[in-house]
Amino acid sequence: MGAGMGYPVVLVHGMWCTSASWKRVVDILSPRGYDCYVPSLPAHDDSTDQPLQVRRQSLRDYLDAIERGVAERDFAHPPIVIGHSMGGLLAQQLATRIKPLAMVLLTPATPRGINALTPTVFAAFLPWLLGGAFWRNPHKLGFAHAQRYAFNGVPVDRHRALYESLVHESGRAAFELGLWPLDFSRASLVHSAKVECPVYIVSCGKDRLTPAGVVRKLMKRYRHATLRHYAERGHWVIDDDETEEMMHAICGWLRPYEQRHLRSVS
Repeated sequence: MGAGMGYPVVLVHGMWCTSASWKRVVDILSPRGYDCYVPSLPAHDDSTDQPLQVRRQSLRDYLDAIERGVAERDFAHPPIVIGHSMGGLLAQQLATRIKPLAMVLLTPATPRGINALTPTVFAAFLPWLLGGAFWRNPHKLGFAHAQRYAFNGVPVDRHRALYESLVHESGRAAFELGLWPLDFSRASLVHSAKVECPVYIVSCGKDRLTPAGVVRKLMKRYRHATLRHYAERGHWVIDDDETEEMMHAICGWLRPYEQRHLRSVS
């Protein structure tokens, strides 16, 4: 999806996902006048050797690739950056480099310095952690784990199709994200003081991968952040029964910033 005439939006997907995971959100944003740039992270497009290709990718590799993609598109206006899950962390890092108009974080992973390894999150990743040399191996949630930890809140009859759309994730990136005290490269670090744009954050009461209590700690890093909490939703907010309402609310929040910017350059 290249640059068009609408206001530019950069959508950054999370673990195990591809650009296709954003289809529902793109279908909501595009008719509202947004030009969506939806990259897949490096080695995330499905292929026979995808697990081997992805296993040693770093968060730094992901961030550099997104930044290059944004630069190549040379948007006419500062883009809006929207990130989900791990993409929420990458969105924060990207926002320190490109100065977006606004940033939206949907059930975001948190940066270095915030302990996100709650008992529930630990249980979700336990099979991977027990796999031996886990930081070097690709991983993908088993179907039952995906149902319990990622898709809770999505109608059960859609779980299998969602699961089949997932790919393997980098063991290295997961290590950098979840076990950051052991990561001397500091790959999950965010210089939050450099994020100057407005921030909108979504947390969910039944989120078992990025729990609401952890997300609230993230909010404290951004002085003018707006938090929208959904008590009954799980992690997969990019395609559940309330995605449309959520995105409509986000569009309403974004419009004044877009209009102010467009007036300033007209």
